[in-house]
Amino acid sequence: MKKVLDPISKLFISLKAKAQRKVLTEGALPRGGKVGDFLPLFKGRDQVGRKVRSEDLPGRLSKLIFLSDSCGSCVEVLKQLAGYSQRNHFLVLKGDPEPYSDADLGDISYKFPILRSSKVIEMFGIQRVPTVVTVNAEGRIESIDELADPGQLGSSLELSSPTWPSRDQGLPLGSLFPEGMVGEEGGVVLFLSTDCMSCLDIFSKLSTLLEIWPAKRTILYIQGDESKVNKLVKEYRITSPFVLYSPDRREKFKTSVFPYLYLLSRDGYVLSKGTVRNAKELESLVNIQKEPIYD
Repeated sequence: MKKVLDPISKLFISLKAKAQRKVLTEGALPRGGKVGDFLPLFKGRDQVGRKVRSEDLPGRLSKLIFLSDSCGSCVEVLKQLAGYSQRNHFLVLKGDPEPYSDADLGDISYKFPILRSSKVIEMFGIQRVPTVVTVNAEGRIESIDELADPGQLGSSLELSSPTWPSRDQGLPLGSLFPEGMVGEEGGVVLFLSTDCMSCLDIFSKLSTLLEIWPAKRTILYIQGDESKVNKLVKEYRITSPFVLYSPDRREKFKTSVFPYLYLLSRDGYVLSKGTVRNAKELESLVNIQKEPIYD
C-alpha cells in the first residue's frame, strides 16, 4: 500500500533533503586559508554597513588584503590602495579594534570595502601583515604573499609605490625620554611587533646593526606574546636590552604603529623620530642622522 504524505510532511522532507545536500557540498570542499583551499565561509558588514559574504566574492574580488592598525607597513599599503583607480576587486580585512580605540572610525574615509573581524583572520591563519591572498574565479586561493616591503604591492595591483610616510606619534621632539636612556653617542629606541613583516626584517639584521653602533645605547620595546618575543630574541641572537610593550607602556608612549624609531641625544632627549620601512633604512637613518625623521 502506497503511503500518502500530507503537504507539511512533504515540505519537511524537502527542506531536510536540501539541508543535507548543502552539508555534503560544503563538506566536500577543502575550505581553509592555504593555497588550493576554497575560501572559508564567513560573512559580515564593511565600514559603511554593506553585507560581505565569502560565497559572493569569487568572480568579483580577486585580492584579500590583510592589514593591522599597529603596522607601519599597513599604513603605506592603505595609502597605495586609496590611490588605486580600480577599487572593486579587493577587500581589506583587519582585526577587531582594541577596546576604547577609535581606529575603525578612519575606515569610513576609504572607498574600498574594509571588513573588521579577528575571527575571519584566524580562519585564514594569518600570522603576519601585510599579507595579500589571491583568489581565483572558483573561489580557490591561488597564492599567499607576505609583503616584507609595501612596495611589493605594486607588482600585484599595478601601483607605483609612493614615498614612505612619516608618522607623528608618541613623544614630542625635544622631550626627555622617560626611561633613562643615556649613551656616549646617544640612544636608539625601537618599537617593534612580532606580527609585522618590516619588524621581522629588522629583527633578522639587528645583531649586525648593533655592532655598527657600539657607542649608542639601544633598547627595544616589543609588542607581542611573551613566548613569541623570547623566541625571536633567541633565534636572531639579539643582545640588546628589550622590554615587553605592555598596555600600560602603550598608554605611556602613545606609540601604536611599528616599526617606530626614536633617536636620542647623549643626554636622552628626542632628536628624531618616525616610522622606518626596513633594516636598510634603519641603518641609514641612524648612521646619517643629519635631520629629524619627522618634523
